[in-house]
Amino acid sequence: MCARHGQRGRYDPAMRRIWPWPAVLLEAVAGWINDLPGDLWLDAACGGGQLGRLLGRQKRLLGLDLDRERLREAHVHPYQALIQGSIDCLPLASGSLDGIVSVETLEHVVGMDLALREFARCLRNNGYLVMTIPSVTVRSWWQMRVTREPAYCDPQEHVREFTAVPVRGFPHMFETWQSLEARVEKTGFAIMRAGGVGFLFPMWQRRLAWMERAMNLLYRETINRWLGRLPVLRRFPYYRIYVLRCEGKG
Repeated sequence: MCARHGQRGRYDPAMRRIWPWPAVLLEAVAGWINDLPGDLWLDAACGGGQLGRLLGRQKRLLGLDLDRERLREAHVHPYQALIQGSIDCLPLASGSLDGIVSVETLEHVVGMDLALREFARCLRNNGYLVMTIPSVTVRSWWQMRVTREPAYCDPQEHVREFTAVPVRGFPHMFETWQSLEARVEKTGFAIMRAGGVGFLFPMWQRRLAWMERAMNLLYRETINRWLGRLPVLRRFPYYRIYVLRCEGKG
């Protein structure tokens, strides 16, 4: 469930008991934003406005999305204004924003470097970019090694997948965190904080299928959050989160 589009209910709190990671991600993002200075923020590719619902009026929040119908959905949430537009050509003045948040968006964008430059252009000096990307988990990595088949988040919508370790031999484009971090630093951002949510393990099948029920304990939010502190596992979150500071125009 990595694609942002076409899955309107997955951020719904009612989905939390079935698949908690999108809701956990948005809560983490909202918490990180509230810890940062600056009042005027842009929710870039805001979708139906679920992040706006969580942030409430803690920040003055603008919403931007290409999809007019999604903007209509976002209208019920406390945005200062809703704008139809693309993240690679933001209809905003240079240096006009204190912060930008981009949740599950850059994996869809062909011109990712252009989008990053637009973010940098619209941010004030020392403004912040909070961005999240889906990432290859231990489950997906193991599945690809065993089956020799690609395990993509969504091959129909994603231009690229992000991963902590190199993944080669498939026609789809896998990009490492290091490559992404080099891109953002080249654009003039400094990495201030990084983390992740959701740590998934290989699924047991055939004779070992009985273990799968016991594995469900590892997906309880408190336990899974603790597991994510382990050095090896924290390299394989379902979602990677960055806080970046704009220190110069690339």
